[in-house]
Amino acid sequence: MDFLWGCSRRKEIGELYDRISEDFARTRRRVWPSILELKGGKGMALDLGCGTGRNAVALASFGYSVVAADLSIGMLNAFRKKSSRLGIETVRCDALHLPFKDGSFDAVALVAVIHHIGGKENRLRTMAEVRRVTKCGGMVLITAWSILQTKFLRRIIRIISSPFSGGELGDLIVPWGRKGGRFYHLFTRYELENTVKRSGLRIIKSYGERIRGRLPENWVVLAEKD
Repeated sequence: MDFLWGCSRRKEIGELYDRISEDFARTRRRVWPSILELKGGKGMALDLGCGTGRNAVALASFGYSVVAADLSIGMLNAFRKKSSRLGIETVRCDALHLPFKDGSFDAVALVAVIHHIGGKENRLRTMAEVRRVTKCGGMVLITAWSILQTKFLRRIIRIISSPFSGGELGDLIVPWGRKGGRFYHLFTRYELENTVKRSGLRIIKSYGERIRGRLPENWVVLAEKD
């Protein structure tokens, strides 16, 4: 299943975000609060899965030299006018095969990205790549949607009760209007922490982030490469 997802779904996700890039840029302007975990650092930072660059801009404002990377050329094109003014380099790449040398970055932000990667082994491979390109002593910020999101609980219960659902517990397709559906894997806190630990990163802090509801909508992990 991981191999099949790798051959087809990643291409589909990139093409979907190409189609929705203009809508995304217009409606997704708020910087994620958790990006502040990387404030106070210096050197090179990678915003992996940067989308239209809202978090990359925040990292640049903290004083980092920023590389913004994404699978979607449409997302990068939507960001490039702003990125050139700020001196942010943009790179199109796949998170499973990063085109950077070992130990290139002092900080890596993987904000609302890992939940778009299907298959446990693919997520572990992504985190191994993130660790590889991070310098020793460098910080890594990972956030992911929580399986406790109220709006998805009924769907999760239906999936659990269906013997024909396929995939993994937490896998969902979330539509974007009529333009297609986005793959999500909703995490438990333990699962995200375990994924980070298995990559060899050391967790500094881990917590739930509430935005609208009483339960955490996102999990946030800040880790360090020893």
